[in-house]
Amino acid sequence: MRSGPAVAIGAMVGSLLTFGGCGGSNSPTAVPAVTTPPAPVSTVLAQGSRSNLGVNMLLGLDFTTNANGMLDVTVDWTFVTNNVQIYLAYGPCSVEQFNAVDCSLAGLSVSPTAKPERLHLTNLPAGTYSLIIDNRGLTVESVSFQIVFTR
Repeated sequence: MRSGPAVAIGAMVGSLLTFGGCGGSNSPTAVPAVTTPPAPVSTVLAQGSRSNLGVNMLLGLDFTTNANGMLDVTVDWTFVTNNVQIYLAYGPCSVEQFNAVDCSLAGLSVSPTAKPERLHLTNLPAGTYSLIIDNRGLTVESVSFQIVFTR
């Protein structure tokens, strides 16, 4: 008969297998349910295009969100030589109010070289907003826009 470490380890494994559970219950333990948060849902709130946006002219678009969430705005235009800027105001903001600096801004994208202009805002509260598109270029423009809300 063999003796030594291999036999001793084999005997211990056999003992562990033989005496698997001491003093416990034979019923399985309930595993707590894992709740996964719902997947984000994206909705296009507005999209479209406008032509004949003159030099130093503004275009205002109002929209509403019904929950807190994330907002992505993309505005593109025809001529790379023009500079188009975008602003997002809390609440309704007319072109006249914007020109009078009478609007509270939630965000802006005013890069002189970015084409298209993009605005990404997180934790935006539910409410009404105004997107202002500003042609700061040297020629009349055609613009396209898309507003996507994710919650």
